[in-house]
Amino acid sequence: MAKSNKSLLLAGLAAGAYAYFSKKENRDKALVAFNNTKTKVNSYMESQKYNRSDSTEQGNPDPYDTQDNNMVDEGAMTSVQYYNEEAQDKTKKTASEDVEQKL
Repeated sequence: MAKSNKSLLLAGLAAGAYAYFSKKENRDKALVAFNNTKTKVNSYMESQKYNRSDSTEQGNPDPYDTQDNNMVDEGAMTSVQYYNEEAQDKTKKTASEDVEQKL
């Protein structure tokens, strides 16, 4: 039953397309729309091909740029390491001050 429904749907679509494209005016409209779409797609593809400079990558990281991702990862680890050292130093200082106050 599902196969016959698909066949009927395809036949209906084909009949509708034939009825629409039977007029010269509709064929011309469809051709203009297709050419406009093709031009837009081609210009988009060309814009994606240019080499990205450092200024175009700012705030827009590429997940497949492993060198950049490694650099960001190392930078993140440096700040975490700095924070941990500062927090541990404060913890050690407060612990030693507590011990001195108790004595």
